[in-house]
Amino acid sequence: MVEMNSRERMLATLAFRGPDRLPVVYHPSPAGLYHHGQPLLDLFRRYPPDNPVDFGTVPQPPAESLRNGRYYERRTDAWGTQWEYLHFGLAGIPCGYPLANWQAEEKYQFPSLWPEGTAEFIAQHQLRLAQQQQYLVFAGWVSIFEKLHALRPMDEVLVGLLERDRHLLHLLDRLTDYWRRVIEMELASGAEVLMFGDDWGAQTGPIISVELFREIFRPRYRELFTEVRRRNGRVFFHSCGQLGPILDELFDLGVDGLWPQIAFVDSADFARRCRKQAVTCYLHPDRQQLIPHGTPQAIEVRIRTYAERYHGLGGGAIFYIEIENDAPFGNVAALIQAVHKWR
Repeated sequence: MVEMNSRERMLATLAFRGPDRLPVVYHPSPAGLYHHGQPLLDLFRRYPPDNPVDFGTVPQPPAESLRNGRYYERRTDAWGTQWEYLHFGLAGIPCGYPLANWQAEEKYQFPSLWPEGTAEFIAQHQLRLAQQQQYLVFAGWVSIFEKLHALRPMDEVLVGLLERDRHLLHLLDRLTDYWRRVIEMELASGAEVLMFGDDWGAQTGPIISVELFREIFRPRYRELFTEVRRRNGRVFFHSCGQLGPILDELFDLGVDGLWPQIAFVDSADFARRCRKQAVTCYLHPDRQQLIPHGTPQAIEVRIRTYAERYHGLGGGAIFYIEIENDAPFGNVAALIQAVHKWR
């Protein structure tokens, strides 16, 4: 088989046209790089991925964030949410919200965008056009549910949804329109695949009923997905947890790719269903149990099973590697080496 470059490999995988190898993408998690240091950098460089990620040096926490040897930060993002960070490089926890209540949404201002012609837009466009020579360009993080519970606490979001609070629903409409403009900007600047991210599952089932999902969220996703397709882009959807019937809704909405918590859908039947629906799956090996607590041998067996399963289907899978600070380095090395051995 003729060797493909990263872009050709991704496109062949998405089309189930038998890539030379299954693609692999790396996430540059500061937590993992900080915890494992130079040995992890060396591994990443020895086994390069199929996404344009640069591993230069081991990241370090700001000096002012260390007090008596312990890390702690509070930062406010562009949306006005204040986040508390307890472990360097890991996601924070909301500790301050920009909306005092749902009624306050009427005066809330979303973060500014980069219209075409601005210096930021031109720089992004030039970078992405250069990346397209070698890579398929993924971009964005479009979120409507998770963004709601970054603007007000989760319990208020869930009660507001059940009560069909008119201010919350109006905010959702405004948020959907905002993301539509983000999608327009991202695709005009050279992005080709738009990432959506809303975690709909808890450990044993979805967070809301499928009926509520269909009523409130499905029409808004449909509007945004339609905008992506109208501009010749693809939709990739990330959602952790046990999704239950919401997984069926995402299939029915016609996503091009799914990024699930793979341990909940780890079966040949799920793979065949993805093939039937022409949906490509991110293979994000189980970070709850397998990677932090399994053995290197068990990790290789699982990776080989994935590779053989999806090669047998002609593609439709992309290995995703995100190293945090919770796995022994032997397991980290086993994961990366197994992916590159069997993919």
